Amino acid sequence: MKEPSDTLPLDATASQAQLNASGDTNPTVVAEQKHAGAAVKAALIANIGVAIAKLAAAVFTGSSSMLSESVHSIADCSNEIVLIIGDKVSKHKLNSEHPFGWYRTKYLASFVVATLLFFVGGFFSTSEAVKKLIAVNGDPALQNANRMELVVALVVVVISACLEGYGLHQSVKEANERMKRTDTPKMGIFRFWKRTKSAELASVIMEDTLALIGLAFAFIGIGCAIIFDNELFDAIGGLMVGLLLVVGSLVLAYKSGSLLIGESVTLDTRERIVRAVEQTAGVEKLINMQTVHMSEDNILLCLKVQTSKLDRDYDVQTVDKIERNVRTALPWFNFEIYVEPDVLRVNR
Repeated sequence: MKEPSDTLPLDATASQAQLNASGDTNPTVVAEQKHAGAAVKAALIANIGVAIAKLAAAVFTGSSSMLSESVHSIADCSNEIVLIIGDKVSKHKLNSEHPFGWYRTKYLASFVVATLLFFVGGFFSTSEAVKKLIAVNGDPALQNANRMELVVALVVVVISACLEGYGLHQSVKEANERMKRTDTPKMGIFRFWKRTKSAELASVIMEDTLALIGLAFAFIGIGCAIIFDNELFDAIGGLMVGLLLVVGSLVLAYKSGSLLIGESVTLDTRERIVRAVEQTAGVEKLINMQTVHMSEDNILLCLKVQTSKLDRDYDVQTVDKIERNVRTALPWFNFEIYVEPDVLRVNR
């Protein structure tokens, strides 16, 4: 047996599905979505300032580390713009070609960020650093460092680290607020990154973390170039930043690719759904349950349950109760729910 909505005319069913899938029907989801993207916008603002400062320092000093960091920040700015566009597109209305909405656009945007912008930026930074390494090794005269120019680059690195640190602080703050709003047990940022279904937060946390690690490499490379009066260390610093971007792109591609393919809910969310279903009056047994995140706030839930009576009207009422109980138990999610009453059959 299918849900009661399947007995409605096609147009009415489509309208109801569109209404149910939008956050407008769930005040908690609406409140949650107001916070969405805050970390991305904060990171974009910080990265624009950082990119300008790094690019100016790279042009002035000719530092390989600063050039790699400039490419890194420009890639970060592009990433955040793509994520913001993906968020806007994901809010498009449902239609016959996209019956479950455009929510996955967020995951696609994150995957594009990882596979194209991050990787291309890392490849460019690495190739430029390798060119400088070859040039410096081939001509000893190029090894002499201009200490005054590199000191300027070092100052820019420190200022950039402060701005990137602010961006990471905002990302961590957003992660903690999300855990609080969704009644998720407190956890470290690394564990949160592994578990989160938010493409934006996963991307921004990765960006800010890589940025700080890259700045540490740049600081060490430029600092050693100043101390030992050898541009070779600056080139090595630039190479490390480029390789860091490439590795980061592969890790983020794995994360966003998994979300794009479709991940189930977390274990604690699954347990809450199971409790809500099994405690519903009229449900004798939960036979099967499948879930998939369409976005961080939207879940497709498919259930097969055994009811107390094999009666159509009774089953319809039980299905309605199941839907209400699930939505009440997890009000921070927007559910698209499909329930099939059935009888448990044991293979003999």
